[in-house]
Amino acid sequence: MAPRRIVEYVVVHELCHLKHHDHSPAFWKSVERIVPDYLECKAWLKEFWVGFDV
Repeated sequence: MAPRRIVEYVVVHELCHLKHHDHSPAFWKSVERIVPDYLECKAWLKEFWVGFDV
């Protein structure tokens, strides 16, 4: 039930874990290359999606 851009962010987030098995700066750079507004997506999830570790 999340907006499409949020779902896309979650998919990218999980796919980036295939290369980076943590939430290191390199991981977030990989996410940012694909989803430049990933910080806004993380904020949406923190507000509306209880239980998701962003």
